[in-house]
Amino acid sequence: MKKFVITIVAFIVAATAVAQNTDSLTFVKAPRDLFSLDKGAEGYTLKAVEIFSSRQTISVIRYSPKRFITSIVLPEKRNRLSVTASAAGGDFGVNAGYWDVAIDRPSAFLRLGGKTLFATADFEKERVDGLVCIARKGVVVDCCKAGEEARYADKYDNILASGPMLIDEGRSIDHSHYTATMVEATHGKDFGAYYTYIRRHPRTVIGTDKRGNIYLVVVDGRAKGLAEGVTIEELTRICEWLGLTDAINLDGGSSSTMWSAQNGVVNYPCRNKKFDHEGERKVSSCIVVKSKK
Repeated sequence: MKKFVITIVAFIVAATAVAQNTDSLTFVKAPRDLFSLDKGAEGYTLKAVEIFSSRQTISVIRYSPKRFITSIVLPEKRNRLSVTASAAGGDFGVNAGYWDVAIDRPSAFLRLGGKTLFATADFEKERVDGLVCIARKGVVVDCCKAGEEARYADKYDNILASGPMLIDEGRSIDHSHYTATMVEATHGKDFGAYYTYIRRHPRTVIGTDKRGNIYLVVVDGRAKGLAEGVTIEELTRICEWLGLTDAINLDGGSSSTMWSAQNGVVNYPCRNKKFDHEGERKVSSCIVVKSKK
């Protein structure tokens, strides 16, 4: 019996490895619909690519911090990314931090211009485990336990907490334990983790590669057969295939949006429940990128 169980486990592991390898090849070879950006940046969308036994639509912007300045922007009140980024003079951007619907304010640590504006709420501490720090030479994505963000304040004037972390210093974070421990959870705190990590949702990511390039990634969702969304584990695989060495999950769901000044909304935000570019949701904060020219 023991030998039989070991054989089954070995088969499952081998089958999973084959599936992941097939998915990675499909991802790398998938046609890319390019969209125009200023010199030093590249933008493209992979539309309805078949990976993870599903269809996924993924938009990516890669840019050099030598040519662009990255900022965290907090509007006076929640607004659409396209409005906030345009008003800030941005060339492109994505939605950013979590927010508390009940009181309409950011729900994770946020520091702007050297002033700490918000702390991480208790209900966010399950998933907030990292930081996006705006550095002189670009962006730093780093692990940080919720509640300990203030120790970074002496080094960075602009910090946004989010999570979960996906990749840290080239090491992919293992979130598989949520699959094992939360799959039967149906209520309370455990259900929240199950819903966030295991269910497929639209996702937004910021990350960096070994050359210092910065990546903005949006995976669309809630459009069956076109963009079905991904789990956190699947999102980590996408970041690996892109060559990211550090990456963090930002606010997702119907908040997930990518915009550029030249193209407008380039992904397919799902607020309007249609697979088009019109479904933006008002968000509390944004990552806005401007050319240095």
